[in-house]
Amino acid sequence: MPQNPTLRVRIPPDPRHAHTVRGAYNAFVSLHGVTDADRDALLFGVGEALANAIEHGTAAGDIEVTVEIESDRISARIADAGQGFSIPSHFTPLPEPFAERGRGIPIMQRLVDRCEVECVPGDGTVVTLGRFRRDASPPNQERVTRP
Repeated sequence: MPQNPTLRVRIPPDPRHAHTVRGAYNAFVSLHGVTDADRDALLFGVGEALANAIEHGTAAGDIEVTVEIESDRISARIADAGQGFSIPSHFTPLPEPFAERGRGIPIMQRLVDRCEVECVPGDGTVVTLGRFRRDASPPNQERVTRP
């Protein structure tokens, strides 16, 4: 059985390298026929997770971004070696309009169909984002709706 197309990019936790991830991601999904809407929604979520990994990761550990394309979905995994954090398992509200922080997780949750954060304190954080492809046939499983 052929494997799904997969992209892996490792960067140091430095904002100057975020464009490397964006460029590789855009080329990869374009090569595999992902629609603009699916590409942009997941890229926005990846950008938010990547910004968190850069800000909260450790200088000693790289950030690894993995993107996988399946027939009915596209997913991304952003892993860092930072201190970690956790989010509630429910839908996170947006902060007050003039708040300077706290929009990343709520934005990710609104852009994708799957948003999971796994954290091992002192060992890093893994953010997994997934989006059913809007151009694909309906998946074999029921889609979970948000409140």
